[in-house]
Amino acid sequence: MRNKKSQNYIMLFLILAFGLPLICIILIRSFNVFKLGIFNFTLYGIEAATPSIAALLTIAILDNYIDLKLFLKKCYIHNIKFQYLLIAIIFPLTLITLTKITSLIFVKTSFITAVTSKKLIISLWSLISEEIGWRGFLQEKLSKNYSPLKTSIIVGIVWSLWHYHFFLLSTISAPIILFVIGCMTDSICYYWITVKSKNNIIPASIWHCIENLCFYLFTITPEYSKGNLEPYSIYIIYSIVMAIIINHKNLHETKLI
Repeated sequence: MRNKKSQNYIMLFLILAFGLPLICIILIRSFNVFKLGIFNFTLYGIEAATPSIAALLTIAILDNYIDLKLFLKKCYIHNIKFQYLLIAIIFPLTLITLTKITSLIFVKTSFITAVTSKKLIISLWSLISEEIGWRGFLQEKLSKNYSPLKTSIIVGIVWSLWHYHFFLLSTISAPIILFVIGCMTDSICYYWITVKSKNNIIPASIWHCIENLCFYLFTITPEYSKGNLEPYSIYIIYSIVMAIIINHKNLHETKLI
């Protein structure tokens, strides 16, 4: 990367984003009080929020309060476009509904399951827990030096690797290769909708939240489908198709600028 200052920002961000969950894992494995109940649930929430925490700490350390305030305004207040808020609901809902309909050919399960209050809280938490870090901070830094596709792929890979702590705690049980591909295809979609929203991350956050909620409601991922890989594999195939279409739009729109 050509910009030395950007390198420093990204390095500090990555150290914090990957290091903070490790502290949570150590606490969970070292102290019984963190293994169950409200303390475990709280640590889970902190783990999930470490990308956003890392981004805010990085800006606070390397910049100042005014820059932090401007960053949050850019992420949440400026350039709110309601058509993209709507797209952020329709696209993932359509994709996962289509996945479920297709998967019923191979796996005979109920079409939808009831959502618990715990799962609902976890899904809603994703509205603020990650995208400040991934789309608001890391994507914005990388896009100054890389193409839309390269930026999306890099963020997707980093994002997938960041989930290491959930794999270590057996919270996620999807095959790693499928999970990495899923994060990269999601990243392409999130990149497009964030750029269309002029770096407002609300649409990407809603898309992320809807996906997480629907994975549970429609029992798509292995941890929710009793270990069945078919629904998640089908989802990955459909998400690849969507990512190819959206990347084509990215290329076309970039050429027009």
